[in-house]
Amino acid sequence: MQEQRSDRQWQTIDIPAREFSTRLDEYLTSHASAGTLFSRLAVIHQVAKAYAVEAARQLSPNLQPADVEIEEITDPPMYGYVLDDDPVVIQFSYSQSN
Repeated sequence: MQEQRSDRQWQTIDIPAREFSTRLDEYLTSHASAGTLFSRLAVIHQVAKAYAVEAARQLSPNLQPADVEIEEITDPPMYGYVLDDDPVVIQFSYSQSN
């Protein structure tokens, strides 16, 4: 288990699975034209980080994406379709800018 540093804030957000899947598909479509090949797991991580950055910026507007670390992603849409409406749970930490 990773040691929790005192200078970091921890947060958990729930994203509806269909919304996460739509954003994942949009990310894949927008990057396909650039000829970049990403694994689905890497793209899931990128989309989760985008959600985490958005949530953290609500509390710390000067936050940089590099300050955010994804700790865990629960129930991401791994195979390109959503079978149920369970949320994707994203646990992350971030350093607040001074």
